[in-house]
Amino acid sequence: MKTTAHRDELLSTIVIDSSRYPVIDDLAALERLVPEAPSQAESLAIFRHQLPGLLELRGRGQAHTEQVRRLIGLLAREKDQVETWIDVANALTILTNASNLALLLLPARNEDDVWAREQFSRNLLRHARRNGDGEDIALTRRAVGDLPKRSADLTLPEGTEAISEMIETLARRVGALQPKPEVIAPGAPSTHSLEQADSLKAYFDAAPDLAGLLGAAQKVLALVDRLRGIAEPDAVTADAIEGGLILAYARLIRVALWPSRYYDDVSAKTAARDLARARVADPDQLGALWEIAFGQGETVAGQSRRFLNVDELG
Repeated sequence: MKTTAHRDELLSTIVIDSSRYPVIDDLAALERLVPEAPSQAESLAIFRHQLPGLLELRGRGQAHTEQVRRLIGLLAREKDQVETWIDVANALTILTNASNLALLLLPARNEDDVWAREQFSRNLLRHARRNGDGEDIALTRRAVGDLPKRSADLTLPEGTEAISEMIETLARRVGALQPKPEVIAPGAPSTHSLEQADSLKAYFDAAPDLAGLLGAAQKVLALVDRLRGIAEPDAVTADAIEGGLILAYARLIRVALWPSRYYDDVSAKTAARDLARARVADPDQLGALWEIAFGQGETVAGQSRRFLNVDELG
């Protein structure tokens, strides 16, 4: 995947791939992991153990961030191309934000996942400290949770075997952070470049039903609350509660990320915000992730009169 603009590259001369590729973000892709089961609780428990790895989420988020940077650099050379490419930028922004928020939403499964989350969290905190105010920093701290005071990567191993293992680990992680575009099945997330502009525009045009996502999240949260009322929960119940929270907040975050196109979308966003803020029994991190997503969605909405800003209408 091309990540940076060459000196002689222009948006007006990019060769657009006429093939249509399935584009899906990492939050929406979680839906395909919810299996059929005898009960919804069992389905959510199985879902909890079928979640993707965080390292691959980090790779997709980074790849799409690089495409956004490439596009910004090219738009600086041809400002008359902004209108033509704005929805490609919007699509890449949502794909990036969905990957990054999923990285913080999903549980770590192994050391690679722990590393991917920690590295991203530290970068997010640095960005908040450099560019945000006290409120932004506090919100980011809530979203990333507790971090080790010292990164594990700063500790050098001793012995030939340990050093060899460290090199292999670094190579694997660096490779995962540079994913190559590949032919994928519908419903599976991948990385996309500016050359796939038509596919990215189609993805952005096909916005999800925000009210439908809200309703689906509410149903799952109602089940989570019923499961929490069980006096002696077994392992399946505990997994179903965790899986339910992940699925419900993935849906709520999608509501937050997409710009409102209609007044029904504004109503859905407002109701989702009220719901997330009222869920005091849920982990505080989940509410923080929703607030970050809401701000990102409002930023996208603010760049065009095609969209409606929730706070302005409220």
